[in-house]
Amino acid sequence: MKSLFDRPLAALVAAGLVWGSAGGGFAQSPGMPAAPLAGGGAATAGGSFMNVHGDSIVMPASYCEPAMGYGGAYGAMCPDDGSGYGNCAGADFGGASYPDQCGPHYFDIYAGAIVLDREDAFEDVPPLGTITSGGDFILDPQELSEDEEYGFELAARLDLGPLSVLEAKYFGLLSMGFDETVRSVDVAPMGADFSLQSVFNEYGQLAGGIDGLSEGSVYTLDLESDLQSTELSYRRYWVGYNPRVSGTYLAGFRYLRMTEALNFDAVAAGGTSNLNWEADNDLVGAQIGGDGWICLRQGLRLGMEGKAGIYNNRWEYQHVTSIPDADFTNANVFANDNQVAFAGETSVDLVADILPSFSIRGGYRVLYMSSLVTVGNNINPADPTSALVFTQDDALYHGFHGGVEYIW
Repeated sequence: MKSLFDRPLAALVAAGLVWGSAGGGFAQSPGMPAAPLAGGGAATAGGSFMNVHGDSIVMPASYCEPAMGYGGAYGAMCPDDGSGYGNCAGADFGGASYPDQCGPHYFDIYAGAIVLDREDAFEDVPPLGTITSGGDFILDPQELSEDEEYGFELAARLDLGPLSVLEAKYFGLLSMGFDETVRSVDVAPMGADFSLQSVFNEYGQLAGGIDGLSEGSVYTLDLESDLQSTELSYRRYWVGYNPRVSGTYLAGFRYLRMTEALNFDAVAAGGTSNLNWEADNDLVGAQIGGDGWICLRQGLRLGMEGKAGIYNNRWEYQHVTSIPDADFTNANVFANDNQVAFAGETSVDLVADILPSFSIRGGYRVLYMSSLVTVGNNINPADPTSALVFTQDDALYHGFHGGVEYIW
């Protein structure tokens, strides 16, 4: 197993190492390994520059911050030996005396969990039922969809050169949703049956009611949904004026898939009814973005990433109804089309090294998508068999993520 210092990025890492004051050289005695996280307490005391595996740290070049700051005269702290870099004798990997170098943030494989909540998925949809005419509301899809959903995330990187990597990333929240059943005998006063009313018959105020929906005995509402994202990106590293600050630019392709299927079933005095809405959105397109990281101390980084793209959204929608009332024509709607959509994501992360090859990572993210066909935007409380299709809704997901990074 090799450490990060043995990778092609070693040139960047070594270029940021800070040496001690001029003339204060330390003799390097062999066999004194560096500290596991800081990488150099022993080296500062005069030991050899070795990683935790006992291998010598390769330092093709060295760099240091002038005593007067980057705006001051170079050489005040580290006189130039003609190489173009400061040449000082001491080194402080652990940050005890001089600013230390963390190097760019890098990993080979990342695996973690995500917990996301979708904001206002059914913002304009009223509760679908009440207990008795004008009684307490039941089956509120906005309230039922407020719980956080759990998923997983995987990422892998492949070196293309000293300053560039190819990154593949996937995350998925599968089988999101809810399933709620209300029985009249359990909730109505005195356990009366057939006391439920639906929003489609104005909560019992519609004259004559709707067979199969009015005077309900059992109402059931269930939602199944998922969100998946696949990315393939090229990343190019950059290093700031201060080596504690670094990051990457990215450009690549992304595929986002969001699906929803909502079912409302009713067992009522006039028969049984079923209302079904389904919406699928497949977004495919290019994205650009980048990230930036600052080293808080050796082994601890804080970073932020942002990326956005324009996509083609291939959407499909269907609305199938089955109502026994003769006044309603059961219209089965099937529609699909393509439209331009937007998606953007931003996240804040903290990464801490815990072992030579392992780091723990945690953060918070926000994902926004526009120009979507959604179930919530196509429920018409005034007409359960409506054939209209609204195609310009949006979705906002936000929540926490955390996992483990591995470097070989």
